[in-house]
Amino acid sequence: MSFNALTDKTSTRIVAGDGWWPDLSVGEFMGNYRLPAEYAEDMVEDHIAIARLWAVRQLAAWRAGQQAAGHASIDTVPVCGLAGEASRLFKRAVFCHAKALLLGQFVTVERREAARDAGKETPDITAMFYAWAHDAIADLLGNGRVSVGLV
Repeated sequence: MSFNALTDKTSTRIVAGDGWWPDLSVGEFMGNYRLPAEYAEDMVEDHIAIARLWAVRQLAAWRAGQQAAGHASIDTVPVCGLAGEASRLFKRAVFCHAKALLLGQFVTVERREAARDAGKETPDITAMFYAWAHDAIADLLGNGRVSVGLV
């Protein structure tokens, strides 16, 4: 029995795809990416939808090329010779981007000093999730992950 307002119920909400992009399960995201329980389900769903828009924009030209090649959905696009892996990479891009967005919100969600957790608030952790989202996009596009920055 728990004496807090948090629930261990798995979300059944879905951020709907468009038939080409896959549906995104809020419950899958919360389970696989260990989201802090303090977040409201509405906020999580909204941030997944925002991250989905980011990923779709990054992949618009790639999608057009895949459709021109005859792929009816992302699930039929092979990555490393495996069907279904493109969908997995898309979900990784969206979910990592969504987690980075949500981690930036933690300080506005839980304000008690006892609840402070540097692992949820550190900019390095947020940057790591953004980097993983970009890596998944690069993998889908067939690009390398090495980048050069101005020093």
